[in-house]
Amino acid sequence: MAKVKISGITNYDDALDAVNLGADFLAFCFIRDCSKKISDKLAADIISKLPPFVSCVGVFNNEEEKIIAKTIKKCNLKNVQLNGNESAQFCQNIGSAYGVKVFKRIKIDDETSLPQLQSYVSNADYFIIDASYAEGEIIKHRYELISKAMDFKVPIFVCGVGVEDVKEALEKTSPYGIDAGSRLERLPKRKDYDKMNDFIRFAHGLK
Repeated sequence: MAKVKISGITNYDDALDAVNLGADFLAFCFIRDCSKKISDKLAADIISKLPPFVSCVGVFNNEEEKIIAKTIKKCNLKNVQLNGNESAQFCQNIGSAYGVKVFKRIKIDDETSLPQLQSYVSNADYFIIDASYAEGEIIKHRYELISKAMDFKVPIFVCGVGVEDVKEALEKTSPYGIDAGSRLERLPKRKDYDKMNDFIRFAHGLK
């Protein structure tokens, strides 16, 4: 059974639906100029209304440490995801200084991209593996590359999958977790309940 991370949460209804359906992590985007960006105030309000066992993630990209720290405190975040060029030391500092688990997103273009993961192995708790896309299509060797990343023996989430290919992703990579966002939407910034339900059930081995 894979863990499920639902990304791009922008409203309370979607957050509560995801929790009730069994999502393990909810991610809130704080990246400037991102279409899924949510304000600290709204995120804090949503998170405060969720059950205490819900594990929420704040997503940042090359952000200043003081901004990340402020958001962690205001939103009571237990996890931080770093999507940019943050160094391994920066990842470690964020985790130890603010008592949060750190997700590091790594983009894999080809096999030469894999060694970069090595330097983060001891400085992050989870990894989001982002395999490249070409004109909207998943690259040919996507799952082969992700499987090779598994050799590092760290908790890896595969991102960019949807209901249509989640079973294939699970069968071919056996990841620690699966991460989905936009592909579970019915409208921009609005999740589709049925898609989330199917996605989570597939990942948890219930369908």
